Amino acid sequence: MGVLVDQMETPLQRGITALQSALGEDAALALLQPATTRADEAASYYFPLPVDYTGTERRLRISFPRSFPRGGLRLTVEPSPWLIWPHAMEVGLCLHGFQERPVMGTPEYVVSDSLARLRKIVSLSQMGSCVAARDAEFRREITSYWSRQQGLSLQNLILLDRPQAASKLFALSDPQQALPSGQETVWLATDLSSLKRHCKRTIGRSPRMRAPETPGFYAKLQSYPDLRIPAPELLLTWLIPHLTPGDRTQLLAWFNERGSLPNRWIALELPGDAGAPIYCLNVRAYGPQLDRGSKFYLRSARRRPAVAVSHPPVLIRATTLDVLDRTEILSRDLSGVAQNLEAARVVCVGVGSLGSTVALQLARSGVGHLTLIDPDYLVSANLGRHVLGADDLGLAKAEALQERIRKDLPTTEVAAFADFAEVVMYQNPEVFDKADLVVVTTADWQSEVALWSSKSNGTSWGLLQAWSEPYTQVGHVLLAPSGAFDARGLFTENGEFRHKFTEWPEGGVVALPACGESFIPGGSLGMVNIASMVSQAALRALSGDTGAPIWVSSINGPHDVATLGGQYLGPELPAGMQQAQLERDWPEQLETAR
Repeated sequence: MGVLVDQMETPLQRGITALQSALGEDAALALLQPATTRADEAASYYFPLPVDYTGTERRLRISFPRSFPRGGLRLTVEPSPWLIWPHAMEVGLCLHGFQERPVMGTPEYVVSDSLARLRKIVSLSQMGSCVAARDAEFRREITSYWSRQQGLSLQNLILLDRPQAASKLFALSDPQQALPSGQETVWLATDLSSLKRHCKRTIGRSPRMRAPETPGFYAKLQSYPDLRIPAPELLLTWLIPHLTPGDRTQLLAWFNERGSLPNRWIALELPGDAGAPIYCLNVRAYGPQLDRGSKFYLRSARRRPAVAVSHPPVLIRATTLDVLDRTEILSRDLSGVAQNLEAARVVCVGVGSLGSTVALQLARSGVGHLTLIDPDYLVSANLGRHVLGADDLGLAKAEALQERIRKDLPTTEVAAFADFAEVVMYQNPEVFDKADLVVVTTADWQSEVALWSSKSNGTSWGLLQAWSEPYTQVGHVLLAPSGAFDARGLFTENGEFRHKFTEWPEGGVVALPACGESFIPGGSLGMVNIASMVSQAALRALSGDTGAPIWVSSINGPHDVATLGGQYLGPELPAGMQQAQLERDWPEQLETAR
């Protein structure tokens, strides 16, 4: 009978029982007091808390929302310890970081997890608690505490290079955007050349800046300022003690410059190692339209009439600041591979469904210089498995992908040729002379022959040929390091691989009603899988991990080949295995060894 009763209990009843059990029968009976419920609450209770480190007695309000346990337990401390206790907000305790991700699970689990997190917060804040531990907990999320005390400037700031020392920041508004609305994008940099290069990458032309303005300043904090953001007029008093003497002098000189800029930014790198987070303050001076942004012009930063004195700040807001330098973009690759590829030069011959994905993956992996070669234009039938989209229809694939990479990864140098590889080899030989690796994914036998012919005479660059067999169940890579190598003997006269894994009616290639036009059928997922294999092989080659030719094959769902109308020739995979990647010597070397 007891089991049946338990099963009939509501989630709320189970949660209350779990709460009483966690507090202990005696404590729950003596100290847990019902509280008047508020909107959207099913039950609420008060519970006394230990005296905190400020000597204040507070009580905990425990609330079960009507949606409990889907809506987690709500814990509020009265009076509010906002900016006094770690993880305390104006409206209650934040148990899961400032993103407030609720705990999901049974009523018992939600209650026990919430109380465990509560105990940690209370232990940091009660009388006699460790000051250093409490300060460290505040500092882990200090930018969130600062931001919650301020309004947010909607102007979008992009710092093009992370300064190595305190410095003024030049500004240029994105010329593609309209008049200032308060939400426009502003580019910041320590030097004008960075602004000009970024502008040229973005809109195709360089600006002329004859009177550049410096509305920004960048400095490295040596220690943490107070948790509480001060009144605008006390900003410098709050900030200055936490800078080096030299940085302090520069900041004051910049802050007190004569000028009429009502809108300025102070970017503060937090204490710690290089690459520490940056917090940006938007400092407003005079002006009735406080939400209006500032425009920094393309032709020249407009000269503004000097004023006799600088204006004190009247408003401080938080501002989102994104850093667009290479180190920041690749900062989450802790392997060190990305940093070693900055000088790498890769030529991608063919940027179709396979080659475009490989090129983009190499750029995101840190390859610093890419050259894209492809004579084809993007059509609607390409969209299902190409990285480009409908906005690029009718454009040359190489040039459209160049623009895509430039916009997505502006620190990557990208060149494009809407032509055949043989033409580029003849007209622009330096493209290949400077390359570390050439990746050919064209499935165009003539281009492949031209590249292997050059490779057979000995080259400083490695050559990687990759392709998909029909329906993308199987993909291959032939990789030759620097030196003289020739893989033409592994193919028939018309470019068919002699060691293929699948057989298809009519070769599996679908002809199109145009001279020499065709395509290899297959879906996007299969192509992405093969592209990943190709990219991994390319990165190995660039890292110097391949001193001899290798043959890599990707197999995915071999049993599906028959369903699609083909025949799988092998190799057979172990029972239960549906996907595999094989790495061997070139086929001719394997045959010689036998």
